[in-house]
Amino acid sequence: MFSTAHAAPVEAEHTTVELISETDTIVPGESFDVAIRFKIEPHWHIYWENPGASGLATMIDWQLPEGIEAGEIQWPAPERISMADLVNYGYEDEAVLIVSMQAAEGLQLGERLTLQAELFWLICKEACLPGDAQVAIDLLVAEQAVPSAESAAFVAARGLQAQPVAPWAVTAHLAEEQLVLSLEGSEIPEDLYFYAQTEGQIDPSGVQTLSYPAANRAELRLPLDVPFFDAQPEVMRGILQSSTGSWQVAATISEQAPTGAPTAQQVVGFAEVDASAALGFEQRLLALGLPGFLALSFLGGLILNIMPCVLPVLSLKVFSLLKHAGQARADALRHGLAYTIGVVLSFLVLAGVLFALRAVGERIGWGFQLQSPGFVVFLAAVFFLFGLNLMGVFELGGKLVGADANVAKRNDVYGSFGMGILAAVVGAPCMGPLVAGVSGLAVQASMGTGLLIFGTMGLGLASPFLLLSVFPKLVAFLPKPGLWMESFKQGMGFLLMAAVLFLALVAGRQGGVDAIFILLVIMLACGVAAWIFGRWGAAFRSKRAQWISKLLALALVFGSLAWGIPATKAAYASYGENTAAADASGQWGPWSAEKVDALLAEGKPVFVDFTASWCLICQVNKKVALRTDATAALFEAEGIVALEADWTRYDPAITDALESFGRSGVPLYLLYSPDGEVTVLPQSLTNGVVRDAVEQAL
Repeated sequence: MFSTAHAAPVEAEHTTVELISETDTIVPGESFDVAIRFKIEPHWHIYWENPGASGLATMIDWQLPEGIEAGEIQWPAPERISMADLVNYGYEDEAVLIVSMQAAEGLQLGERLTLQAELFWLICKEACLPGDAQVAIDLLVAEQAVPSAESAAFVAARGLQAQPVAPWAVTAHLAEEQLVLSLEGSEIPEDLYFYAQTEGQIDPSGVQTLSYPAANRAELRLPLDVPFFDAQPEVMRGILQSSTGSWQVAATISEQAPTGAPTAQQVVGFAEVDASAALGFEQRLLALGLPGFLALSFLGGLILNIMPCVLPVLSLKVFSLLKHAGQARADALRHGLAYTIGVVLSFLVLAGVLFALRAVGERIGWGFQLQSPGFVVFLAAVFFLFGLNLMGVFELGGKLVGADANVAKRNDVYGSFGMGILAAVVGAPCMGPLVAGVSGLAVQASMGTGLLIFGTMGLGLASPFLLLSVFPKLVAFLPKPGLWMESFKQGMGFLLMAAVLFLALVAGRQGGVDAIFILLVIMLACGVAAWIFGRWGAAFRSKRAQWISKLLALALVFGSLAWGIPATKAAYASYGENTAAADASGQWGPWSAEKVDALLAEGKPVFVDFTASWCLICQVNKKVALRTDATAALFEAEGIVALEADWTRYDPAITDALESFGRSGVPLYLLYSPDGEVTVLPQSLTNGVVRDAVEQAL
């Protein structure tokens, strides 16, 4: 009697997994096949070796007895799984992952060997859950192979694998930021789709276009993920799939394309974005590939310096240079580098957190920190205290703002570093029009490429102060120090208070009146703390008075935050999920993908405003172009239904919708014609821009 070729199945979250063998015996010197079989609950899925837009491939860690060696996983051909316009590659219902084992010649007949494996996988539906299990199987070493009761499962699994050789000659070449697969032969299917074996080469959510430049020849154009950032591969490996079968492909990437011009084309894929608008500055840079992405990132970071939240921070650093224009070049450079490192490192950390959260299934985008009520409250308190400091209520000294007489001292570079962190944290959500597209690409790219793009954006933000630090003589072209500097500093304090009002608006949109009240209580406590510190913490007071004032001030600040942050989160939770505020006329309604589909089915054009209360550009566009009498009259005359997708609060549906158009943040403006065609409007709007878009689309 031989042992059965499978062990007891292991029950896990939304799946059952087991280790099975094609034979009941192991023959010395011969190979045999085992498999990991997943039986998956309906609507859940696991991932192929290239998971696609997101996900994680199943991993197997074998613990094998001496004399047994494991081969690679033989993956079944995957299927496309669409999740909110993102395309993943994986399996639903059941997946059998075959692994060939090689037995050594010296195995002893009659010996029983135990094969064990530690499994790791990710299973997803709307949310994703990591899974792990230990499986084992006990097989007998014998003179001949004896088929097991599971042998039929292996035959069926091999039928789902891609055939090793395609019936056509396949080559590849690069053209216009695309990879083109050229197929030569007869009976080429019209529904071909290519799955790249390696992650990060071909954009799984992009549109694959099939054309026929000549008889018995076809070209399948594949959108590159981010054009081969690490290194261009010599061979493109993957699977060609149609309704008639699947085939393994290993196409050498050549420098020249075959001759011939396309005569017809067919679109294959899930995501399709209208590209009829004329190429602007942003699009021309994006068309350059990675160099264009980096240039756009740098310019976008540079523009962030004039945002209301960032301007006071940069101004204070320039203020310190003016006040100490005579410091040594080495000291100025030290502060400039510290500030730059603070900015760039903060951008990398924020991007790293973003990638990590997305890797575990969180549907978030750039600017996610302002969707946290606790962070909004904390940032408002910091801005309020900074504003009071600049207005003269109390003095913090140079270690925080770097603006006192000791600014040139080596130990005060920590102040410059801290100011860099603050500039990055408050500037990151204020992405201007130039960086919306590239930030969307960065979020959807590989982690290495994304970190490079966001790091370059941080370098752009830090570049003005870094330039003044590298070339301190440039400070001579700035206004000379004088009494005006005190007025300037106080003016920056008022600007920070305006930023506090802005954050109060954000808190109100997130948690209603209760959140605003909590924020006011925190600011009152911070104000009292600043007054105590300014009155009794001055240098002319006794040491005892200074210490008592510091302790009281810290207790008030941190005590109010310790109470206020949880209270704000509670207000956020009780306020309700729908915070989209319609205008006074009631013309703007809350967005949902289902509502858009329903309106289009009724033959109505739809305009969608993807916005957030913490997005300054969004608010400007509302005042200038969207919530105006002219636009209201235009929409009414054309029968356009106006919808607002408010991203102030965390909303994975809005995140997914943004990403389907290559964006990681707001604003985004879409005009749907009744036939479903989509026009993407520019991110800086006027009444004229909106009117022209409507006239062209309708």
